[in-house]
Amino acid sequence: MQACLRPRSLTPFLFLCLAFAPAALAQTSAQPASSIQLTPYTTPDQSASAGVPSGWKATGSQTVITLTGRQQDENISLGRVFIARNGAFQAGQKGTNGADLTMPYNAPLTQKLIMVYQQGAALGGQPAPQITFTSATPMQVPAILGQCGRFVASITGPAQPLKIMGLFCSFPIDSAGAFKNLIMVAQAPATTAAQTAPIAQAVFSSYKIPQAMLAKKLAPVTAPPPPMPVIGARPGAGPVSIPGGSDVSATCFDLGVIRALPPRQLPQECGGEAPNP
Repeated sequence: MQACLRPRSLTPFLFLCLAFAPAALAQTSAQPASSIQLTPYTTPDQSASAGVPSGWKATGSQTVITLTGRQQDENISLGRVFIARNGAFQAGQKGTNGADLTMPYNAPLTQKLIMVYQQGAALGGQPAPQITFTSATPMQVPAILGQCGRFVASITGPAQPLKIMGLFCSFPIDSAGAFKNLIMVAQAPATTAAQTAPIAQAVFSSYKIPQAMLAKKLAPVTAPPPPMPVIGARPGAGPVSIPGGSDVSATCFDLGVIRALPPRQLPQECGGEAPNP
């Protein structure tokens, strides 16, 4: 596993991400996000696309895009998902059946994020970084998306002090006790974070994943059981489509989380006010 938020002291385990540039940081820069010039980039496998700022470099595959800036420790990462198993957290210990780590599903989102960083540091043989949250704001998302929240934080450790900002989602736990987590994060040295914030905001807003790939990305780790046959259904009829499946999850995630549309523009199936498509 990797993460877009990667101090030099952390391993590739932590190069993760998602989409949001907090206004608290963006407002400290004179340059608005809307004025940032971006060059379109599409991954070689056509799984995702995003805009790349001048002087930045982008690489990507399988819906994940990583951007590196002009200065050291300046990164943006888009589309990372990691798998956790429900249980007690122990830094440096991976979860069963290929999971990236074990952590309590009912832990607060901020604690889950800290555990992810602690895991990355432990796997890299580094001391645990110190994370201080400036803000942590829950997002209103439908139950099919679990929990999502925006955050701004500072990180101190062996590397230079960093500012990070982003969005963290912890999706519903499945029948086998596994759950996916998705983070979109931008990081920069604390001394230049205000200048990086509007750049990150523009990049986050440009990120796109085809609907089918996004639905697969958000699907449970363990496949749900097949639908039960409906009593009285015509013999030979196919399974009944149950609302709230992965297509709905993908739509709600794209519109409500990545695009951050206001409730009046969100469809009702995503907790908004607009008619469902």
